[in-house]
Amino acid sequence: MEVHTSKARYKIVDCGRRWGKTELAWIECLLFMLSNPKCLIWWVAPIYKELIPATKKVRDLTPKEWISKKIELNETVRYIRLINGSECFFHSADREDSLRGSGLHGLVIDEAGMLKERRWTAELQPSLMDYDGWVIFIGTPKGTNWFSTIFAKGQDPLNRDYQSWKFSSYLNTIEQGGFLKKSSIDKIANDLPERIRRQEIYAEFLEGEGVVFRNIANQIKAGIKPYKQGEQILVGTDYGKTIDFTVHVAIRPNGEIVDFDRYSKIDWHFQRQRTKNFCSRFGTPHLLIDSTGLGDPIYDELKREYLRVQGYKITNTTKKALIENLAMMMDNGKIWFKGDPKTRQFDPELQVLQSELEIFTYNITPSGNTQYSAPEGYHDDCVVALALAAWQIRKPSTVSVTRGKVPW
Repeated sequence: MEVHTSKARYKIVDCGRRWGKTELAWIECLLFMLSNPKCLIWWVAPIYKELIPATKKVRDLTPKEWISKKIELNETVRYIRLINGSECFFHSADREDSLRGSGLHGLVIDEAGMLKERRWTAELQPSLMDYDGWVIFIGTPKGTNWFSTIFAKGQDPLNRDYQSWKFSSYLNTIEQGGFLKKSSIDKIANDLPERIRRQEIYAEFLEGEGVVFRNIANQIKAGIKPYKQGEQILVGTDYGKTIDFTVHVAIRPNGEIVDFDRYSKIDWHFQRQRTKNFCSRFGTPHLLIDSTGLGDPIYDELKREYLRVQGYKITNTTKKALIENLAMMMDNGKIWFKGDPKTRQFDPELQVLQSELEIFTYNITPSGNTQYSAPEGYHDDCVVALALAAWQIRKPSTVSVTRGKVPW
């Protein structure tokens, strides 16, 4: 109701997941379309898949008797006309310069934090000039970008054209007069690293767009000593062959990284031998490897030759557990990298690991699942190997997604 009754031309609604922003925006569109015959509205999402949950709401909330024409593509509504001639087109911003038009009475920008700023300033904003059209920006924060900047405009009471609101997911609980059980949100929130929870649940704008690992340079320790014979070491390994890299990370139970190896374009036989050679530097350390896909035959061979090896099958679910464990350990200062705290740089041999940690990102799917990966065109082999090494520091009872029994 606060958003609905506002007279601002530009409404910026910054929300946690499952708050109800899509439903709000479409009801606002419907009310305007019913009151203004033959008007033209656009609904814009940054990518095609973001239209799917939005247009499902359109189908659910629009009475069939109000619709005179509708076009759907793969069950996604792309166009709808009401019986009074008002129209709404649903666009994705996948293609550059695809959002140029004119004569818009109103506009919804969905997941505004994911849209490039110039798509708004150069393509969409000029389309509103004919009728002084209104805009509703909805989304969950993606770092600090133009969405956070325009949100700040809406916080200035003297700027009458703009008004902005921040709503936590918890404001849509039954206890707050909403629709979800608080325990349902708790279940999701409690499984997320602190940084992601603040952004995705509490709708906070945080530095670093979509990043997973925070304050990485604070985990640098100058005094990490070399391996001493007889001490316990844990090794994590992620395998690659052509495009991806094979990476080994050796770690102490106290979280100190003691050794690192990275290479590519080596046959499986030699990778297996190099794995054993890396492990032999530390006696016979516990070894946890990615045994997914092509890693499975390597696991079988290593199991015959190196008894202290376990395989970890990586799926979306198990990768989520793996990465979030590493993120939480780093948040709590339980992982340490050799380097120079003054320059905030890892040692030279670890700087590729530092780079991968800094750009590693996450995405929340329309169904609410969290997916972790490197940005397109980049690698995450170092991150996965480190996560596999760190996973072994957990209590044995928590290691439930590895292949077979974990001997340690």
